[in-house]
Amino acid sequence: MAKTIPVAKYSLFLWILLLAACSVLDGLDVGRRDRIPTGTPIDLHQNLTIPSGQAGVFVPGTSIGGRYRYEAICRLEVYSIEERPRTVVADRFTIVRFSQEWERFSQRKTGLHYASLQDYDGPALLRFTTNLYLHSDRQPDVFRLVCSHLQDSAQQPRYLTTAEIRTVLAPVMTLY
Repeated sequence: MAKTIPVAKYSLFLWILLLAACSVLDGLDVGRRDRIPTGTPIDLHQNLTIPSGQAGVFVPGTSIGGRYRYEAICRLEVYSIEERPRTVVADRFTIVRFSQEWERFSQRKTGLHYASLQDYDGPALLRFTTNLYLHSDRQPDVFRLVCSHLQDSAQQPRYLTTAEIRTVLAPVMTLY
C-alpha cells in the first residue's frame, strides 16, 4: 500500500516554498524597510541650479564607498520644466510622502536558458529607488528627492538605508 502525503501538509509545504521564493530579494521585504516618516525635515544648505530644459538637479553629495558596484545618487526634482536655468534656494522642506520601488536596469546574458514564463536569462542589475515627496511654502514647485543605486541581483540587493541617504546628501542637504 502506497503512503500518501496529507493535503494539509502538502499545502503547508507549498506556502512555505512560496514565501521563501518571495523573500529572495532581501531588500524588498516590507517589514525590513528603513522607512522615513512623513513630517521629517530636510534642509538644503546651498542653492542648486537646475539646467534649462530639465526637471531636476543631481545633489553633489558624498560617496558612500565601495559597498555598491555603482554609486548612489540623489536628484532634487521640480514639477515644471523651464527654458532657462533656475535656482532652488536654500530652504527647509518637509517629507509629505515616502515610497520605494525597484526595477530591472539591465540583464547579463549567461547562455543558460531557464524554463520560465518570464523573459529571464540570468542575473541582472536592479535599480532601487527611494522617493521622498517634499513640501515647502516658499518653493511649491519642488516636489521630490529621488535617491537610488544599482545593485547586482546576485548580491542580496536592498534599498539604501536612511543613514546611507544622509551620507549621500551631505554636506549639501541634511535629512533629520
